[in-house]
Amino acid sequence: MKTGHFPGGDDHAEHDARIQLAPLRVGPRSVRDTRVIASPARVARQTAQWIADAFEIAPAFDDIDYGRWRGHSIRETAEREPEQVAAWLADPEARGHGGESVAMLAARVAQGLAFVDRLNARERCIVVTHAIVVKVALAHMLGMPLQSVYGMNFAPLSSTVLKRASPADAWTAESPHEAA
Repeated sequence: MKTGHFPGGDDHAEHDARIQLAPLRVGPRSVRDTRVIASPARVARQTAQWIADAFEIAPAFDDIDYGRWRGHSIRETAEREPEQVAAWLADPEARGHGGESVAMLAARVAQGLAFVDRLNARERCIVVTHAIVVKVALAHMLGMPLQSVYGMNFAPLSSTVLKRASPADAWTAESPHEAA
């Protein structure tokens, strides 16, 4: 989305992110304590490959399906279909593009989060995914209304940490650092 286009599904990393991702790098000694999960998208797999030698692919964390808007300019799409774009940017149920609504994405992401939630409490998990997926995951894990995703903004290659002391405790979120 940072290029002003709806992602095309087979996008690749636009630049070498190794410097920004260095704090997340999982070396061979610590990999047994960290599970790395990636979206099936090529850009997420490339990023996960830099973070860890081995990672899992989870379709639940794939980017939202932008339908017929996929790969098109956001500005041109908004000029061509102003009502549909406005609705999609305001209503989690809207899907005028023929792809997924934010609500549909949230249901899919909730399934992936249920898996992550069942992991061993001592196991660290890194999920390499897309900004909209992080937004709906935060709304879900923090008990916020789905409408709250429209007020969230994340820089590319930023990280968000969700944690809790025990399975009975509430989740908290923090952003330890963002890419420069």
